[in-house]
Amino acid sequence: MKPPASEISTAVPKPAAPRLQELDVLRGLAAFAVMLFHYTIRYAEVFAPGGPPMHANPLGENAVHLFFMISGFVIFMTLSKTRTALDFVVSRFSRLYPGYWAAVLLTFAVISFAPLPGRTPGAGQVLVNLTMLQSWLRVPPVDGVYWTLSVELSFYALMLAVFLAGWLRRVEWLVVPWLLLEGAWAFLGHRHDLPKIVEISFLLKYAHLFLAGILFYRLRFEGSTPARHALLACCFAAHAVVLGPVAALFAAGFFAAFYLLAFGRLTWLATRPLVFLGAISYSLYLVHQNIGFIVLRALAAFPRPLQIGAAIAVALLLASLLTFGIERPALRGIRAWYKARRLPRPASPALVPEPGFSPPES
Repeated sequence: MKPPASEISTAVPKPAAPRLQELDVLRGLAAFAVMLFHYTIRYAEVFAPGGPPMHANPLGENAVHLFFMISGFVIFMTLSKTRTALDFVVSRFSRLYPGYWAAVLLTFAVISFAPLPGRTPGAGQVLVNLTMLQSWLRVPPVDGVYWTLSVELSFYALMLAVFLAGWLRRVEWLVVPWLLLEGAWAFLGHRHDLPKIVEISFLLKYAHLFLAGILFYRLRFEGSTPARHALLACCFAAHAVVLGPVAALFAAGFFAAFYLLAFGRLTWLATRPLVFLGAISYSLYLVHQNIGFIVLRALAAFPRPLQIGAAIAVALLLASLLTFGIERPALRGIRAWYKARRLPRPASPALVPEPGFSPPES
């Protein structure tokens, strides 16, 4: 049986694009902002309603939108260097699942030892969560922050479909139809009882952010064109329409940061502490919320700044341990195993790295 054209590549692969540390920094800052939002605002809403609030700006509530823009940039970059669908699946599996499994099990263990009212999961719930498909199976997440992973998985699946259809180089033609579909959903979704899972599966609330990330990638590596700037303006307008004017104010900052990145004006951000924060950002995002809430509750008798400082310290420590003890080693091991199985046996002992395979941390 003849393989599909998308699985065949006779062209010389493109050289890997240089790693953009400032992109990692943006991811780290977004994770930190989400953590601060949860510790300063969300915790009080859940566990001390009516009490004195710890005022903070809503940046953290909107920082997940920056995550989605980063994913659009990174996933398009990964697919542009990918030869087969399986390459992409292994790349994403090795990047997401080992750290996620560790975070789910760690969170379950901590909550089992120090129960969190209304947030203590059962063993069956944990098992379903390990698949990362809990949203589609209508099972509550072990930690509330996992909702974004469902959105990310939907984006990966849709972009893989674009790749298999041979539309990767023409992805810009999909921007306007997708935005129109998103606008139609924003109008109809509030007026009819339409399934939430449809919104997640087709990115009918956040497509414009992923598409913006793709467009910024093309600005950075393929050049500036009037059409790309116009499409980015459409993505920003969609953000204001779908998510409101307050979200649009923060999105203006995110778009500005990406414009600076696209034109190489954000390299000053790549300082060592911020690059480290970016390196642990995935694990930090996964483990900070419920475990941090437990720390805050345990230190309830202490001043609020001390509670928050302790919760941040615990979250950073756990994220570092998970990143360098589990996430990174597992990622390298899975990709090395896959390369060894996919590459033809060379005549000499040296193995030539597989072209087109994404960098370890992407």
